[in-house]
Amino acid sequence: MDLTMSCSSLSLLFFLISLQIHFLAPAASAFPLFQECAPSNCGGQEVSYPFRLDKQPTYCGHPGYELDCDGDSLTLSIESLEYRVIHMNTSTQILVVVRMNLSEDICLETYNETTLDLNLFNYTSNDLNSTLFYNCDSRPNLTLPTSPPYRFSCPNSKDGYFVPGDNLPKPLLSTCSSIVHVPISKSEPLGFPPPSMDGNNNPTISEILNERFEITWILNTSQCESCNKSGGRCGYGWAGQEFCCFCPEGVNSTTCGRPGKQRVGVKIGIGMAASGVGIGITLIIMLSFRKKRVIRIIMALIKHRSEQFDGEMKIEGLVSSRRYTYKDIKRMTNSFKEKLGEGGYGCVYKGKLRDDQFVAVKLLKKLKGNAEEFFNEVASISRTSHINVVNLLGFCFEGRKRALVYEFMPNGSLEKFIFNRSNTLEVDQQLSWDTMYQISLGIAHGLEYLHRGCNTRILHFDIKPHNILLDANYHPKISDFGLAKICPREESIVSLLGARGTVGYIAPELIIRNIGGVSHKSDVYSYGMMVLEMISKRKNIEVTVAHTSEIYFPYWVH
Repeated sequence: MDLTMSCSSLSLLFFLISLQIHFLAPAASAFPLFQECAPSNCGGQEVSYPFRLDKQPTYCGHPGYELDCDGDSLTLSIESLEYRVIHMNTSTQILVVVRMNLSEDICLETYNETTLDLNLFNYTSNDLNSTLFYNCDSRPNLTLPTSPPYRFSCPNSKDGYFVPGDNLPKPLLSTCSSIVHVPISKSEPLGFPPPSMDGNNNPTISEILNERFEITWILNTSQCESCNKSGGRCGYGWAGQEFCCFCPEGVNSTTCGRPGKQRVGVKIGIGMAASGVGIGITLIIMLSFRKKRVIRIIMALIKHRSEQFDGEMKIEGLVSSRRYTYKDIKRMTNSFKEKLGEGGYGCVYKGKLRDDQFVAVKLLKKLKGNAEEFFNEVASISRTSHINVVNLLGFCFEGRKRALVYEFMPNGSLEKFIFNRSNTLEVDQQLSWDTMYQISLGIAHGLEYLHRGCNTRILHFDIKPHNILLDANYHPKISDFGLAKICPREESIVSLLGARGTVGYIAPELIIRNIGGVSHKSDVYSYGMMVLEMISKRKNIEVTVAHTSEIYFPYWVH
């Protein structure tokens, strides 16, 4: 074995051992885990295992028992519905909840059943079934309004009926198109029949539905009780363990302070240290025989871990945009119900924030490496504020789950108007020449702002109709900054490792490097190609033409 190979091998061994020591830090000092998983408080209610607040680490609670604290309101999501938690009784394992979308108005936009994940929750004997009927074609032959069912009305829909109990009138089953079952509590005074049913019965029905109901969690918590009695705090899923007991001095598998039992953290630490040394010795032997395949795999894993850490560091600096959890993303999109579009980057869904503002949520597909395009987009667009640049409202960076939350643009992208040949007349009526001119002018203003109006110069490198969004008044906004590059304003020429952009819109200097340097003028070239498409309503590259010389737009013009 030559000296160079030996030195390389020893360097790699020391690097791996130091890496193992770095990873072992959480195991060697479990006190932070004990602190992180302390019972939390929201609105005067204590939250503890199996539940956890969404701001706590995942290992502080059992999967499926995550709660959201919004001010003084504690909420639980089950099967895409949200429930406000009124009371939590840990001794009886009972939650008193109410459906949030029925807490103010019985008129629903979507008719979702009240269903539980029966692996986690169940109803109690104190619950009474009730049913809401919507969109009833004709008034059934029933005694009204002094006995059930009680009629109500909703804007822009037909009559609806509320029926407490299990006796459902057959006429309603045949004349109403939508049915929603909602439990209510037997123990509360429901006041049937309601005292006032003289045509204004909606508030009374809402009050009945807000009487709340009970659910019980099924998880066996006997292990947790033993852990709590020994002075520990319960957790799940830390370091590959299912249940674990976080103690002030370490991590145990059951309880704290039991003699003769080694701590789980110590066991894991010894195992990881031994495996680290073993890996190092194995790598030295393999290096001696110049077998590098396994080494490349290991180094790739180390690189991936480093890239994830770098990603977190990059995100931490982006304080101008709100960071959402993946649970927030699912909530605002109603579990990705309405898709607006799809591309190579992923899918875009329509969503709504808590203040009823509509948004467009771009859910990115699994990205390679450190997801440079994601960080580019968040970093560049977070620096902008212009009427012709789309507004980024927030983002999600949670492991491999990454999403961008933008303002909602009702008219979508420009390309669907200028390339729509199925209904040319309709497109011409919507986009007059004056409108097309104003759109092109707005895009130019947006590009001028990116190139000259920001503290740093932002080069977009992907200007095309697909990335121009139109609001309700057809005002354009530049979007999709995945390929953007941020550079100092005084620099006119930028360096790139490779060409970036979309074929047909890429400036020649991005491909042929000996004809000139890459600068903001590359965006101007893409803008010019797009304007030509807007004028001719012909795609830059059209493969369905009669002659091959007409495929590429500039050749066709020439």
